[in-house]
Amino acid sequence: MGFLADAKFDYELWDYIHGNCYIKGKSFEGSYKPDLGMSISLLRDDYLQQLSWKYDKFKMSLRDPQTNNWTKWGQYPGMTWGFLMGKFGDKSSRLMAAVDVHRSVLDNEIVIESDYPSYEDNYSAARIIGAILENKGFIPHYYYSGNKSVHIHVFIEKAFLEAAENYLNERLGIVFGKRQRKILDRFMTWLRTKMISCWDTQAKEFDKELIRATHLIRAELSKNKRGFKTFLGYRHKDMSFVPYICNEKNRIYPKIAEIRESSPNEPIELLEEFIEDFKNDKLFKQIRKKNTLSRWIPNIESGDMRECVRAIMSDDFKEVKDGFKRSMFILVNELRRVYDDGEAKRQILDWNERMGSPLDEKDITYRFKLKKYTLTCNYIHGFLKEIGYDVSKKCKRKV
Repeated sequence: MGFLADAKFDYELWDYIHGNCYIKGKSFEGSYKPDLGMSISLLRDDYLQQLSWKYDKFKMSLRDPQTNNWTKWGQYPGMTWGFLMGKFGDKSSRLMAAVDVHRSVLDNEIVIESDYPSYEDNYSAARIIGAILENKGFIPHYYYSGNKSVHIHVFIEKAFLEAAENYLNERLGIVFGKRQRKILDRFMTWLRTKMISCWDTQAKEFDKELIRATHLIRAELSKNKRGFKTFLGYRHKDMSFVPYICNEKNRIYPKIAEIRESSPNEPIELLEEFIEDFKNDKLFKQIRKKNTLSRWIPNIESGDMRECVRAIMSDDFKEVKDGFKRSMFILVNELRRVYDDGEAKRQILDWNERMGSPLDEKDITYRFKLKKYTLTCNYIHGFLKEIGYDVSKKCKRKV
């Protein structure tokens, strides 16, 4: 078979993968690019291209189902595109019928894979962990692997992760060195562990190798032993209790999900749970000894906005053209300390408009759902210095 289906040796598989982009697939909830028709090659390629644009470390590889040989890990598109030489020396390129493509796990993605002996056991295990995740506010993407297992993909909302990083840095009061993984990387590893362990209950067993997220996983719409990896739904109740087999024999086409990012129902509760676990980590104790940030104790009177924050509020800040998300984090917390949430939000929306609307209003609204936190002047001054903003005014009081 090789890495690519060949029309000369297996026309049925080759024809099935290429499909027919003129025949539109039946619409279903969460359909990804239904306008691309019923072509596995076209749908999968478009999906991989979108992922590679979002993730600069994106890697992919092809597997030969017969020999289990692999191509080298490389960037998109790899062998999924072929370059041809015409009879008269003219060059052209075309989409190839790749059989089994594997891809990177994204930075904001968590993959949970069951590997019990039968599909029925994996189906039952997926329903248990799925119910836990959905109850906590996450949106699992359930896929049948094409053999016996079920893959669950969870994409964490970018706005939540950005807010979480700021919150954790402030709450933990530590600065990571160059050789140490950033706090957000550690949080994602912790969250993967929580999900894969069924939130420490060990109710069912899942592949622990995916905690590190360094493996490639089978890409959506790629061939396994019995069929192609296909989307089953966003709820555990959407899964079929019998395997939904899609292959060149039955000509049933696999589905692919539209990515839906999600965040926990109780974000602060989740972050505080991570903080308690991380404080018992040896790394935290080692870093804390070398930091003084955790010893800075805020002592600010309510109703008094600091001059360093006023510098961010001024129209001159528009010239900085950088750091607006971290600026918003600072402003949201400072304004909520000084005013009620209604007035604080009004002021930050006004600031965002004066800055040329660099931030999405829904991201601003999301920040007001999180716990407010009093930031130190040292943190604010450090940020302003980092982006090259000249702080000419000094704060009236030190924190």
